Amino acid sequence: MFFKSTGFKIVALYIVMLAITLSAFSLLIYGNFGKNIYNDLDDLLSSRAEGVVNAFNTYYQMKKIDAAQHGRDFTFPALDDMDDFMKVARSWVEEQRKDPELMSIFVQVLKPDGNMVVSSKAIPRIQPLPKEDFRAILYGEESFDTVDGISNDGKKIRLRLYSKPVMDAGRAIYVVQTAGPEGMLSMALQSLRFILFVLLPLMVLLAGVPGIFLVRVALSPIDKMIGTLKHITAENLKLKIHIPDTKDELSRLADTFNEMIERLDRSFSSQQDFTHNILHELEAPVDALRKDIEDTLKSARTNEEYRIAFQAAVKELGAFSKIVEDLRAITRQEDGRLLLEIKKVNLPNIIEEGLISVRALADEKDIDVSFYCEETIVMDGDEKQLKRLFANLLDNAVKYTYRKGKVVATVKREGKDARVTINDTGIGMPEDEIPYIFDRFYQLNRSRKNKTGFGLGLSIARAIVEAHKGKIFAKSQVGQGSSFTVLLPLSYPV
Repeated sequence: MFFKSTGFKIVALYIVMLAITLSAFSLLIYGNFGKNIYNDLDDLLSSRAEGVVNAFNTYYQMKKIDAAQHGRDFTFPALDDMDDFMKVARSWVEEQRKDPELMSIFVQVLKPDGNMVVSSKAIPRIQPLPKEDFRAILYGEESFDTVDGISNDGKKIRLRLYSKPVMDAGRAIYVVQTAGPEGMLSMALQSLRFILFVLLPLMVLLAGVPGIFLVRVALSPIDKMIGTLKHITAENLKLKIHIPDTKDELSRLADTFNEMIERLDRSFSSQQDFTHNILHELEAPVDALRKDIEDTLKSARTNEEYRIAFQAAVKELGAFSKIVEDLRAITRQEDGRLLLEIKKVNLPNIIEEGLISVRALADEKDIDVSFYCEETIVMDGDEKQLKRLFANLLDNAVKYTYRKGKVVATVKREGKDARVTINDTGIGMPEDEIPYIFDRFYQLNRSRKNKTGFGLGLSIARAIVEAHKGKIFAKSQVGQGSSFTVLLPLSYPV
């Protein structure tokens, strides 16, 4: 279902994040815009009030100069008695009304008692300020207020009102008020709200449509991978996923799938080889064992003949038991159930016992086996499992070394670890196969030639080393021999 798909989730997350970002941006823009347009209106009202005051001050200064020239003092008279002042005020107000920027700005001049002296012709009826506020203006405080008014056509309007007192000798001689309708500001804010909170959210939703298309395009390589994976079965593990030449997460995903498929292919191949090998190895001994027992039972035998027959059967069964024990050891290690009996053990002695176990085969192939250890090294470990570990490694070294070759075992202390190195001059291994030699059932081509073993020896070796919290690794070159190194902690980590 599309609504449960990853593509839909990506598009939905994209829309949500875009909506959050644009919402924060819109709130910031709206708040700043509203503040700025109110500040601009206040600046305009203040500027026009200053113009009125400057014009009146010019008139006032001319009167003072004229009085000084005639040797008399000049005191600002009552505004009602100043016809010239009234003419100057009206003339200035009318002249400024012609300014296009000030067409919607109203001006009125008030006496200290609040009565109007002069005003713009088209000024609406402005609601007077509360007495307390007007009294504060008479003491010299300028004021910005929002008041109600009624326009000339009788409609109720909201006005932004600026009041500026003109002081002389510590008293207000008149008050200039300028006002502008807030309707323009409200319309501008309403238009902005429509753009920011209606159109932008709609555009965000519409952006999801191309977003769906882009997500489908971006995820199309995954669909191709899924199509390829559906055709991959246990019988078709050679099929590979096409790796896009993008060097991104998709190419790494495809490469990871291919590596996984390759590992599965090796695992299936190893198990198939194991099945074939074990059938080949067990078929002949089982048939021989059954034939010997049947022959023994066909006629009466002496006790000695029975003893010899049963000894041969026990020997064959011992080989089968070893296979079962090897498989059990690997399974326990993988399940974390390989229990160790940790105690102090002499590591060089364990290596020497392993050398003794391969001495017969080494003598048969005329292989020089040597051992070097400069000191006694005692460590924490399971003696039985360690013997098994090094017996496997030494057996492999002798088994795959050419006649008249050499096998050298070295033990030395290295910090908090014991390092055991087993070198041989055998047939070696291809470098590209070294990473897989410790896998269960994995057998090199060289092993298949002589059909010995089941590809479990090195798997068991690694299981024992890892159970002791150690490390094992190998180096090899074809035709030049191999070197196996085991690092074991001297003190078993608790």
